[in-house]
Amino acid sequence: MFTRNIFRFIFFISCAPAIAVAQSVHGEVMGGAEKDEPQPLPGANVYWAGSTIITQTDENGQFSIDQPSSEQYLLVATYVGYLNDTINIQEIAHIHFVLEPTTILTAVVVEGNQSGRTINTVDPIGSETLTKKELLKAACCNLSESFETNNTVDAEFGDAVTGAKTIKLLGLDGVYAQIMTENMPNVRGLASSYGLNFIPGTWIESIQITKGPGSVVNGYEGITGAINVSYLRPYDADEESGILNVYASHFGRFEGNAVYKHPFNLKWSTAVYAHGSTMQQNVDHNADGFIDMPKNNTLTFMNNWNYFSGKKHEGQYGIKYTSSDITGGQVNFNPEMPLTTENGYGIGMQIKRLELHAKNGFIFKRPGTSIGTIAQFTRHEQNGFYGLRSYTGAETYAKADAIFVTYIGNTNHTIKTGLNFIYNDFTERFDSMQLVRVEQVPGVFAEYHYAFKEQFSLLAGLRVDAHNLYGTLLTPRLHLKYNPSKSLTVRASVGKGYHAANVFAENTSWLASNREIVIAEELDIEEGWNYGLSLIHKFTINKREGTFTVDLYRTDFVQQTVVDLDASANSVEIYNLQGQAFTQVIQAEIEYNPIKRFDVRVAYKYVDSKSTYGDALRTVPLTFTHRGLVNLAYNWKRVGLSFDYTTQFYGSSRLPDLSGNHAAHDLGSTSAPYLLMLAQVTKKFDDLEVYLGSENITNYTQHNPIIAADEPFGDDFDAGVIYAPLMPRLFYIGARYTLHN
Repeated sequence: MFTRNIFRFIFFISCAPAIAVAQSVHGEVMGGAEKDEPQPLPGANVYWAGSTIITQTDENGQFSIDQPSSEQYLLVATYVGYLNDTINIQEIAHIHFVLEPTTILTAVVVEGNQSGRTINTVDPIGSETLTKKELLKAACCNLSESFETNNTVDAEFGDAVTGAKTIKLLGLDGVYAQIMTENMPNVRGLASSYGLNFIPGTWIESIQITKGPGSVVNGYEGITGAINVSYLRPYDADEESGILNVYASHFGRFEGNAVYKHPFNLKWSTAVYAHGSTMQQNVDHNADGFIDMPKNNTLTFMNNWNYFSGKKHEGQYGIKYTSSDITGGQVNFNPEMPLTTENGYGIGMQIKRLELHAKNGFIFKRPGTSIGTIAQFTRHEQNGFYGLRSYTGAETYAKADAIFVTYIGNTNHTIKTGLNFIYNDFTERFDSMQLVRVEQVPGVFAEYHYAFKEQFSLLAGLRVDAHNLYGTLLTPRLHLKYNPSKSLTVRASVGKGYHAANVFAENTSWLASNREIVIAEELDIEEGWNYGLSLIHKFTINKREGTFTVDLYRTDFVQQTVVDLDASANSVEIYNLQGQAFTQVIQAEIEYNPIKRFDVRVAYKYVDSKSTYGDALRTVPLTFTHRGLVNLAYNWKRVGLSFDYTTQFYGSSRLPDLSGNHAAHDLGSTSAPYLLMLAQVTKKFDDLEVYLGSENITNYTQHNPIIAADEPFGDDFDAGVIYAPLMPRLFYIGARYTLHN
């Protein structure tokens, strides 16, 4: 009965006329002399006349901006070196600006170079956006592989058997960040282990990375920040109506992606997305008897719809389905045979995932006032085995939000308030252990935003959630931004977040071993405070712009689920924190264009992450203290070639105490530092791009990553102590074809 009422509530919410933000206006800004064909203007300012609401165009000149009032019609576009233009949008569905140069000079060509990453200096919440230009610097087959040129997010290595991948943000595992698609929670719960692989890179329009606690509107999760993926939009068919991408590596990995967008009329548009990938080759470069990359077959389909009434109502609706079959383990393992020691050690995982969402929005006559709803439903099932131990997992997740937005006095003072409800039915069974959790969480929130021109802004929010299992959850968050000059931005933030640990799905590395899983007590919800300070300085040297960024963040855990690998080499002990746990991060980055069409990015990160294991405060194992990155990108526009090169430095990390594991006596207490290199060359032929690249150019791999690989059913077998690549040097080739109307 309760589940039936939940779905009735979600259906009612999804059909209501609202969305979580004000109605958006979309379009593009072009520029050029009268006799020349207009070209997109990236970085152009677009704003409403007489308001402080402003946005910038992306690398393709595209923009999206909230309409503060149904009576606000005058939209202005500006760009350095061009005349301003104002359009009355009252009777226009799609906005198309064409700006004229202020002065037209013959025999003079002025070229700009837009970075593939933009840093937000307007909003109080610190964020950066990775555009398609940034994502195309590498193969970027899925979300887990989209951060190879980024210093903020670390793509972690999976274990040596399952191929599961994770990321780290501000020195902590990705489970402490909100990973969302279209601002809806996505990679969480059972999806923590493989969910990053189910978001194809070709589908992504941009990725927004928030450092530190975000808005309370998004929920009580997200201790260290958020990663939000924006898909290619159905209504942007003016730019491209279809994309086809194919990829192949010399190790036998093949992928294909397709996106097709179609506007039916001024109100309705749709996009169809398809993805297929396969890896069926046994790669065992170190001859330890285990394949280095699991074999898999994955299919993913998605269909999104957009509706614009033209004035007051906007709707977004979508469905996505994923099916994945993963097999790993020893080379001689046969998944068709019974699970016995004679058949060898293997892992298998079959995953089925269905996602539904509906957004609706309505703008009132009062300026800057709207009401909105978001409803989403996810069903995730995964079943498999690790050696002789079976695994099953099932999760039903439903979330509904209703949000009201308005202003107080004038549009410099805005408020967001609303309520939401979460229903999460979560079940996991590993061997003889079963974990069941049914969450019912109503919540209410309010957020105040004050903006004084573009110089100062404040965002203060508070939410209260009544969790049926963990009691009342209070989530306060505060963000401050100050611009002492046009070239300098200073931010400070503080906020709390929570996370309910899913010990099996979030620790698959230790399931692929013969360690005994010991849950010592009933686990509390994880609770942490995050404090942040950042500085962004934009500078000019030799008439060329650059950006220097410094971030300092600290996370303090009030409560944490401790995964103790030191108590015994043959077990994983899991218990509630008794003592301190914190992570401190200092990261600095400089980006500059020393010559035309040449981008240079240099970054460094220091991580100090400690937790209390037993009665001792120790460094969290397999956490790199020092990280570095150098990214070089050059566009040889005249011949249609672009070159991208990245070097990543990994410092040493503490290894778990393996003194009780006789087969691992030579690993030592810390890992050795190393460098990784990757490069790609892309050739453009009108609507076709062909790219060729290599990963792990130096051919560095971890020596004997599987402990006791010759005795996979013995007590010492362990495939989870991974700190370096498992795959040797890899070459790949691919092609992208863009279809225009």
